[in-house]
Amino acid sequence: MLRLFKVAGALVALGAASVFAALPASAQLTPEEVGAVMEDQGYDVEYTTIGDDDAPAISSFTNDLKFLITFEACDENGEACELIVFRCGFAMDEADQPSLDDLNVWNNEHWGKATRDDVNDPWIVLEVNTVGGLSEDNVVDTLLWWENLTLEFSDFIGYEP
Repeated sequence: MLRLFKVAGALVALGAASVFAALPASAQLTPEEVGAVMEDQGYDVEYTTIGDDDAPAISSFTNDLKFLITFEACDENGEACELIVFRCGFAMDEADQPSLDDLNVWNNEHWGKATRDDVNDPWIVLEVNTVGGLSEDNVVDTLLWWENLTLEFSDFIGYEP
């Protein structure tokens, strides 16, 4: 009986390996390529740079919320970036800002990282590892996750634009 499980396990592993081997390799997407996918999905895209090193970024809107996508760990040309980070901040009156305990509840129960800035306004952050590449379908799916995440987070913190 144990041998049967070992054989079955090996067949499953071989099947999984062949499925993964069949997936095409994709190049890491440039900010312009991500922006083109966003525009195809109906987003308004503004290319910008941030920081002292003029790191590439995209500014856009979802659910009436402005957000920023930064491209990080890039090569010297600002391409072949290993990390794409979605960020959305929520300017709130001090009395309405969520506590650190509230943000920790979010972080323990939800996808996306809740943080605060230097004036305690809440932010939601989603980091996407791009090592090995991303497909257009993956970018579209990530945008859908981001839309839902910003809605859920704004509801969670009681934000009203």
